[in-house]
Amino acid sequence: MHATGACSDRSRAPGNRANRNGSASVSSLVKVSSILLCAVMVTAGARAQNALHEFEVASIKQNRSGSLNSSSNRIAGERFHANNASLVSLLRAAYSVQEFQIVGYPAWAEIDRFDIDAKMAAGANAREWPLMLQKLLGERFKLELHREERQAAIFTLLVTNGGQKLKPGDPSNCTGSSCGLNATPTEIVGENVTMAQLAARLSRSLGTHVVDGTSLTGTFDFKLTWPSDDRFDGRGASANPAIFTAIQEQLGLRLQAGRGSVETLVVDRVERPVVD
Repeated sequence: MHATGACSDRSRAPGNRANRNGSASVSSLVKVSSILLCAVMVTAGARAQNALHEFEVASIKQNRSGSLNSSSNRIAGERFHANNASLVSLLRAAYSVQEFQIVGYPAWAEIDRFDIDAKMAAGANAREWPLMLQKLLGERFKLELHREERQAAIFTLLVTNGGQKLKPGDPSNCTGSSCGLNATPTEIVGENVTMAQLAARLSRSLGTHVVDGTSLTGTFDFKLTWPSDDRFDGRGASANPAIFTAIQEQLGLRLQAGRGSVETLVVDRVERPVVD
């Protein structure tokens, strides 16, 4: 915006001087030159901005370790790391969706594992790594996709008739990234967490979209635990049916089954990358 405004000012000022001197041809030439200069400046600015939304350099290698441990969004300074990550987990990280919200991908997208080591451009905002990862997936995996709303099974998180049992959060207890959610297949611990955040976490644990219908505002502290048992069949699910009882007894909340609109990521095209 600033570059365009500056270019506009330049094109007007010399033209006014030319008109005062009665030199219409000189004025026209100056205007054309100013317009061309403006176009170059705007293009250069756009390229510089786009460069901040892509990794400066990235290495992709196939991981054949067979390990069950993986990570898809580790940030260390100006570097992004993904270890033993499937394409599905990379999509989940890049587009902030759950596994059950991604459709249309080939079988290898869940099976093949990759290690990614990427360096961000100087001046880039590390918090915008999802945009950089999206760009990388498009370039190296030839990924093409679109979003659409689809009707699917959902759960609505509600307060029980007996009332919620949550402890109000205290932001003063948070330092850096000490607050938030921590989860395992049998536990979810939250500190200064909103109900929307809890619903999102439950979506991942259950493998089904969860909508916050509690009308509870503010943040809360809680610890939710349930016994180890068979997992749900939902894609990406890590919890088991015992979580329903645990939510009611420990949090004073409940999950109501239904159907609703769920944002879905549809993969139109993707290829195995040429690994380094």
